[in-house]
Amino acid sequence: MQRHASLALGSGLAGVMAAILVAVLFSLHPAQATAAPATPAPATIVAHGEHTDTVATAAVVVDLGDGAAVVRWVDLAGPLSGLEVLEASGLEVAVADSSFGPAVCAIEQVGCPVDNCFCDADNYWNYSFWDGSAWQSYPVGANDAIVEADGAVEGWRWGAFDGAQASPMLAISAASALEWLRGQQDPAGGYGESVSAAVEALMAVGANHYPAAAWRANDDAASAEDFLRRMGRRFAGDGAAAAGKLAVALTGAAACRPARLPTPLNLFDADAGVFAADSGFNAWGILGTAALSQTIPATAIDALAAQQQENGGWEWQAGFGADTNTTALAVQALIASGFDPADPAITAALAFFEGAQQPDGGFVYDPATPEFGSDANSTAYVVQALVAAGEDPAGERWSAAGATPYDFLLSLQQPDGSFVWQAGTPANLVTTAQVVPALLGRPYPLAVRPLELCAYR
Repeated sequence: MQRHASLALGSGLAGVMAAILVAVLFSLHPAQATAAPATPAPATIVAHGEHTDTVATAAVVVDLGDGAAVVRWVDLAGPLSGLEVLEASGLEVAVADSSFGPAVCAIEQVGCPVDNCFCDADNYWNYSFWDGSAWQSYPVGANDAIVEADGAVEGWRWGAFDGAQASPMLAISAASALEWLRGQQDPAGGYGESVSAAVEALMAVGANHYPAAAWRANDDAASAEDFLRRMGRRFAGDGAAAAGKLAVALTGAAACRPARLPTPLNLFDADAGVFAADSGFNAWGILGTAALSQTIPATAIDALAAQQQENGGWEWQAGFGADTNTTALAVQALIASGFDPADPAITAALAFFEGAQQPDGGFVYDPATPEFGSDANSTAYVVQALVAAGEDPAGERWSAAGATPYDFLLSLQQPDGSFVWQAGTPANLVTTAQVVPALLGRPYPLAVRPLELCAYR
C-alpha cells in the first residue's frame, strides 16, 4: 500500500473539530517521531522469539502518553487492517462506532470512555507506522490500513498531534528480552529456586503490561502469579525491602495478593521511624508502600532524604559508599513520595549520575572506581531514575562522546534477546529483567493500586 503523510490541520475551533475528525479516521500529523538511538540495535537480535519463515509478524508499539511504551507481537495469518492488528495484540482496546467508522477511544484504559470517545479536545489516539527511521502517519484510518509485511511496526500514541513518540527500537529490544525471559521460566511458574529472580522477572513483565496470571512457560505450566502465591509470603518475610520489592512486582503485573502476605507497612519499624536503617532497604519499603497506594510514613521519607551523601549519592548500607544503584532507587522513592524533580536533593543526585557516566554512555556502579567500567544493571537503574526525574536519557545532557545510556544497553543485548552484565560475560537473568523497564521508559513503582486478595483454591 502506498503511504503518505497527512496534511497539517488548522487552528482554533476549526482545528479542534479537525483534530476530532482525524482521531476518528486514525491519521497522524507528519514528522512526529522519536528518532532511533544513534547506534542501532545489533542486526542479529531476533524480532520475535516464535517467528518462523512461514508466518509474517508485526510489532505494535503503544505510547500511553507518558513516553513509556508497551509492545506486543502479532502473527499475521494474512493481510489485516491496522485495527485488527491492534485488537489481536491482546491489549485492552475500547472502540466506539461513529458515522466515520470505528474509533479507538482507549488502549489499556488510557483515553476516553466508549460513550464519550472524544472527551479530550487536546488529546486522542494517534496512529502511525515506522518507516525504518521515523514514525510516519497513515493516509487512511486504521480500519482501512492494510498490514501484511513481515516486520511491520505499528504505532499508537495518546496525546496531541505534535507529540514525540516512544522509540520502537527500544521497545522491540525489550520485547526480545521478554521472549528470552519467558523461555527461562520453568513449569512451576518461577525461575528455579530463586524467588528473588522470579520477582525481578515479574517487574519486567509488569513493565510491559503483561498480567502475572498469564505469564507462563506454556499453556500447561503454572503462571508467575501461581508461583508467588506459594512463595511470596516467605520472600516478603525477609524484611521491609523484600516486601516492598514484591509489592512493586505484584502491582506492576496486576497480580493478586497472597493470603497473609506482609506489606512494607506491616514491617515498618515504628520506633526508629523507618522501614530499615539502611537507605537501600528503606527506599524499597517506600516504593512498595507507594505501589500499594498506602500512606508513606513521613519519618521514612525524611530519613531517606537525610541519608544523602555529600557527593549527592546514597549508599546501600552505612559505610559502603555512595553508588549509582542505591541512588537511583532513592531518587525514584523520593519522587514517588512527592518530591519535585527540581528539589535540591534530586538535582544533586543527577549531578552524581553525571560523574558516574562513562564515555560508552553507560554508568559505573561506583564513580570512585571507573576502571571497573559501565554495567547494564547500573545503567538501567540510572535510566529509570532519569525518567522519573523528567530527564531524557537520550538527550544531550546524557550523551557522552556521542553515546547515550540506551546505546550502551543495546550493545549488550545478545542474538537470543538476553542481556549480559558487561561485554564478555554470560547471559544474565537478573540483568535482562532489570534492563526491560528502562528500555520501556518505566520507573518504579510501575503501577499504583491496591491488591485484591487471591481467590481461594
